[in-house]
Amino acid sequence: MSGKPQHSDEEVIDGLRKILEQHPGISLNAYEKLNEYPSRSALRGHFPGVPWPELCKKALAGETPESAKADYDVPEHHRVLMHENAQLKKANTKLLNITQIFVDTCLPAINRCSFKASPVPTPEKVMRDQEFHSMQGDIHIGEHVDTDWAPGASGCSMDILLNERLPKLGERIVTFREQDKNALGLNKLTIHMLGDMVTGELIYKGQSWFIDALLVDQLMQGSEAYINFILMLAKHFPQIEIFCVIGNHGRHGKKGDAHPRSNFDYLFYMMLQRALRGQGNVTVYVAMSPTLIVQHGEFVFALNHNDNVMGWNGIPYYGLDRKARRMDGLYNMKIHYKLGGHFHTPAELNDETLLNGTMMGGSDLSVNKMMVATRPSQKIFYFDPHHGIHRTTNIYLADPVKLTADENGIFTAYTA
Repeated sequence: MSGKPQHSDEEVIDGLRKILEQHPGISLNAYEKLNEYPSRSALRGHFPGVPWPELCKKALAGETPESAKADYDVPEHHRVLMHENAQLKKANTKLLNITQIFVDTCLPAINRCSFKASPVPTPEKVMRDQEFHSMQGDIHIGEHVDTDWAPGASGCSMDILLNERLPKLGERIVTFREQDKNALGLNKLTIHMLGDMVTGELIYKGQSWFIDALLVDQLMQGSEAYINFILMLAKHFPQIEIFCVIGNHGRHGKKGDAHPRSNFDYLFYMMLQRALRGQGNVTVYVAMSPTLIVQHGEFVFALNHNDNVMGWNGIPYYGLDRKARRMDGLYNMKIHYKLGGHFHTPAELNDETLLNGTMMGGSDLSVNKMMVATRPSQKIFYFDPHHGIHRTTNIYLADPVKLTADENGIFTAYTA
């Protein structure tokens, strides 16, 4: 392929001028439909990056656009790449604008909301004060699970998540603290938010059939409920620290369409951080990368959602173990505990990798493709700054599902 165009720029401009004189004020789309030379692709090849209005103005004046002269000798395949890059830039700008719209809309909205600060309790005095840790993630605010379609699952909706299971988690956390504070103190609550707080809208094809709230409602209603949840806990714990990493359900668009931090989990956390600034005993830390490394006492923790671990039909123990072994070398330090989620199944590997459950329980994916339905749960544990994690517990947030047969002996939903 020759790098030189077959017609000179002056010939192309002259041809364009004649057409414009015959069709005054013609739009670019209408021009393309004329199917005359110079074609739209020819104009783009000779004058890449020159806007249509400027091109028309120059042509009618008998001038060659100055901005294109530097590209006269650019090979054709380079011109194509330049055009593709311009299109990608345009698409990326559109996605960035979507994120910015949410930022500009949601964060100021949180500022206008009125959240009354909770009173800070007096610390318990004990010989060795230990910490209360709560792993929270895979909440999937906005997820709808229809038990007729996914028999064996607990069922889920935004109302169930925010008005039943989240308050129940708070009640159980307070109950554990009240029963053990005289012996262990538990003056500090550490919350590890592990991603997938919202469930999104376009994570997989057909997801719109399995949600009951738009993404903006997941953000606004979900953050309001979570802020009140934290404020309730702040009445019982003298100190609360919250550490946050994003999940995969918070992204918008396909993988690679936007910056990975253009994630609605990230925005969810920023809304919590903004709203809780006035609560003196609560601090929120939002990770700028998928992994957050933080030291508690004599131990180093790594938080990551775990969507970068490949698995199929269950927990990928080998992949998680390999990831755990590589972390020490990657960060050039000993990582004592790895906390994550993503697989919706609570588990503990080698006393150092802890996996959280999910607040939603079973779903269409788990029931109809993987043939499993986990019980909604979130993990807690106590932590001694000198001796590490102990008393690990899964807090279950719904009763086990038991299928019962009707008068026809059928256990699952059907149409008679």
